[in-house]
Amino acid sequence: MKTKFSVLGLAVLLALGTNAVAADYPAKPIRMIVPWSAGGGSDVLIRAFQPSLEKELGQRILIENIPAGATKVGTLELMKAKADGYTLLFSNEAWITRYYAKTYTEKVWEQMTPIANVTSEPIACIEVKADSPFKTFEDLVKAAKANPGKLTCGNPGVGSPLDIVFDEMTKSADLDIQYVPFAGGGQSKVAMLGGHIDFRVCQPTEAIAMVRAGQSRVLVNWTDPRSPAFPTVPTAKELGLKYDEQYKIIRGIWAPANMPAAIVEKLNKAVEKATKDPAFKKIAEDQFSYTIDYRNSKQVKDFVANFDKMFGPMLAKLNS
Repeated sequence: MKTKFSVLGLAVLLALGTNAVAADYPAKPIRMIVPWSAGGGSDVLIRAFQPSLEKELGQRILIENIPAGATKVGTLELMKAKADGYTLLFSNEAWITRYYAKTYTEKVWEQMTPIANVTSEPIACIEVKADSPFKTFEDLVKAAKANPGKLTCGNPGVGSPLDIVFDEMTKSADLDIQYVPFAGGGQSKVAMLGGHIDFRVCQPTEAIAMVRAGQSRVLVNWTDPRSPAFPTVPTAKELGLKYDEQYKIIRGIWAPANMPAAIVEKLNKAVEKATKDPAFKKIAEDQFSYTIDYRNSKQVKDFVANFDKMFGPMLAKLNS
């Protein structure tokens, strides 16, 4: 009887201790790792979201880009951090494709705590710089067929979710194109604008600012129906390329494994409220054409598991 009472008493004390920590959380600035280069989709989004989340949490968010190793260095930095809510990570589900590309030896998303999702958007588009000879996707196809293996396409790193789109695009149109990996969308953008690659595959949200500035144009977008951000751009479906309703990028916040449930819940509520901030919604929807898509911890976990189940076999074959 004494043993049972002691165990029960310990459990109560631990619960009270966790709740007390959660009640004071956050008591200092929070480090937010972005495992991508500056200027990419996730980096741009978290910086737009930063003021709204800071307002809800009452603490500063210190953003740190760690793009090395195709998300691996930044992700491992998060995984080894103390599970106290003061080191978080902002990313999309790219670990899945990078796992099948052998960047990771384990399914790291199963060893982290999903906190909440912020936005979602179509998985990809094809972008060229403004003075590119390719005015349409048909122009690009024609040039690729006339010069097998000569055209170069930039991507944001080996194992990106965009691998799925590039592979299916080249197979659908029977194209032989060199696929050039970079350490994030920001670097592939610089390479494209500098004329070092012929075009790039990127998230549509990464292309909007340059298209509006007259620096580039989008040839095809993987969405259905057409995006309000690119109303004159044909969709992959319109051009006869393979398209699936599950082609979606979600972007959100993750934490180390074994995060106290009370802190997860507190962060969850803060993210949910921050996504409703009119100032953030205006930037996300009007400026970048992101879709506000709040999802709680369980919903994020389920989405990522389903993404793995749907695309895992394809990615395994692609990287075999």
